[in-house]
Amino acid sequence: MVNITQYDLDEMIQKIQNKSPFEIQDSERSRPASLRVIISKLYYALDYEKEPQATRQKVTQLLLYHGQFSREEIDGIFQSSAKETTAYSLEFLKQHPEVAKAEALKSKEFPDELEGEDSERLKEIKYIFPHYR
Repeated sequence: MVNITQYDLDEMIQKIQNKSPFEIQDSERSRPASLRVIISKLYYALDYEKEPQATRQKVTQLLLYHGQFSREEIDGIFQSSAKETTAYSLEFLKQHPEVAKAEALKSKEFPDELEGEDSERLKEIKYIFPHYR
């Protein structure tokens, strides 16, 4: 059986387009592990740094189109990899102009003024996955 980490990105995309199944064992442990590898490779191939939520949506739609994994399985992998941060993406700043303004003021006029206020600041959810070759 093929190890899921051996698939390169082009093969994965072709399997999704053709709706041909990934060769994985459907055991309780290997199925989620394989899905994590697939999501990681797809996620990092897209514009995840600038648009983490849009990238999540794209990856979810690709995998739902493919049909081998359920929304619940996909969402579970993303939720287990979610991290809160104040290192904002462009996507987040566009959606929250008040945060963008505060960040601009902090970085230009008052660099030390918001120090220690991280607990009060709005947090963005980003996804951290292992990198696979």
